[in-house]
Amino acid sequence: MTTTETDVGGLLLNWASELGAGHITDLKRGISWLARSENFPISYGAAGRWVRDCQSLGHLDVDWRTGRWSVAPGVLTRLPWVGGLAALVGSRTARFEARVALAESEGVTRVRVPSSLPDTDIPVPATWLIRYDDSAELPKTASHLGVAYTSCFAIQAAAWLPSLSPGPLAAPPAVGTAVEKYDLNQEKPGFLPVARWEGNGLYRFRRADHRVVCQILRDSSWRSVSQERGVYLELDRLGVEPRKNLRWFQEEGKGRERFGRLIVDWGKPLPDLQRRIAVMCTGLPPEFGEKCHTIAYRNVPRAVAERIAMSLRQELGDRND
Repeated sequence: MTTTETDVGGLLLNWASELGAGHITDLKRGISWLARSENFPISYGAAGRWVRDCQSLGHLDVDWRTGRWSVAPGVLTRLPWVGGLAALVGSRTARFEARVALAESEGVTRVRVPSSLPDTDIPVPATWLIRYDDSAELPKTASHLGVAYTSCFAIQAAAWLPSLSPGPLAAPPAVGTAVEKYDLNQEKPGFLPVARWEGNGLYRFRRADHRVVCQILRDSSWRSVSQERGVYLELDRLGVEPRKNLRWFQEEGKGRERFGRLIVDWGKPLPDLQRRIAVMCTGLPPEFGEKCHTIAYRNVPRAVAERIAMSLRQELGDRND
């Protein structure tokens, strides 16, 4: 990835950080405008993926149901068993960047790692890692940088993951609305148009305010849900066996037996919280496998992978699944 691309990702986060909060639609519009002004050959939906990627990286907090976003507060957190490196995530205003630069002049070491997303996606900000010799020093470093400190977000958040459940009650599609239903029986599971909604399932349609939403129908009750959560709720409802839609591959190397890659299929991406936990095992975006259509998260402790799978009502598979 070139320096120019990395600068664009950082510039976008600077802009969002100075704004602080707003409507997702306005944020995506601004992202697309800047990307086009820099002559990036972005594909359809790239702005939305940028928002989602920055949410996973801990920079943005996003409420897709209400259409609102806000910049996340700054946090310094250790990575699971990556000795001597902690991730610095959250807001990056000009004032904060100046503070980090000052800290560097006083002995703090910052490592910038550019992202490696597909060429048709808008670059996300480079990951900022802070070197340390003793983890006991990190709370003091965080205070010096003006951010909060958490010992290891990925491990702590995984321990408190709630079990998957439908969202709040919602209104049914308006009469005459074009509706799609999620179908697991295709070679590539996805949404298919249906003449009308009927029967339990995951549906997608456009509301009167023009927003496309997903909703679960369960025994005549409609509930709001994100597409990712809805897919796993459908997998659970239909009892698809074996329930091993998440796989974990152990890493090679002495002392790395408890760490590996967490693999999911493109059509079954992780929901927001589970995805952020997996991403924050490295502080880097996941890897996308074009050949097998998979998403891979590295350096994920097996215990964390098992908690993610359990929260989605899945069993953790391996190379044979």
